[in-house]
Amino acid sequence: RRGIEVEKTTDFTILFLFSIGITKGKWGTLLNALLDFKRDYDVNASLAEVLPQVVAASQARYAGLGLRDLADQMFAQLVDSRQTHWLAEAFSTLPTPALAPRDAYQQLLRGAIEPVALEDLADRALATSIVPYPPGIPMLMPGEMTGAADGPYLNYLRALASWDRRFPGFGHDTHGIEQRNGVYHVQCIAGTPEQALRRAPALKAAALAV
Repeated sequence: RRGIEVEKTTDFTILFLFSIGITKGKWGTLLNALLDFKRDYDVNASLAEVLPQVVAASQARYAGLGLRDLADQMFAQLVDSRQTHWLAEAFSTLPTPALAPRDAYQQLLRGAIEPVALEDLADRALATSIVPYPPGIPMLMPGEMTGAADGPYLNYLRALASWDRRFPGFGHDTHGIEQRNGVYHVQCIAGTPEQALRRAPALKAAALAV
């Protein structure tokens, strides 16, 4: 509403970019917006006034809530789901490759893939990358394994999915994730990695013949 573009957000930070030639009027607009937000938080201003578009899209979820009410719910969700913890764990754990990226891509081109729901995603080889934003860096690449059901990759995706269900309008933008009826799905190599490896020579031959 005020013409302010946010460059990036994380769980606890917001990034704005200023150019060298920014004017006092422009950075003053940002400061005023931040002060207004702080005031609205302190008085627990109605979400219908502060975020009318979000409330209009999900009235049953946000009716009667104030800004501080929503912020408290969001912070509690981050703590309960350990979202930040699992993010750090996922990006500090080396994945296990099952296929080379080029072989996984051939499986994708030839349709030897299948969508898999999050609850069934353990120990599957991916057909596409999974790139959470932020940080906008691939967490898993094509051909890599998703790991155990209680491992860091799937625990992090479960934390994101839980957030998206609880806070409509504030969902995550995760490349490689498809939402079907509110359920996370990921494109995986069809069958086991061993079956995919046995298919690989035939897929390569078909690609060369085209």
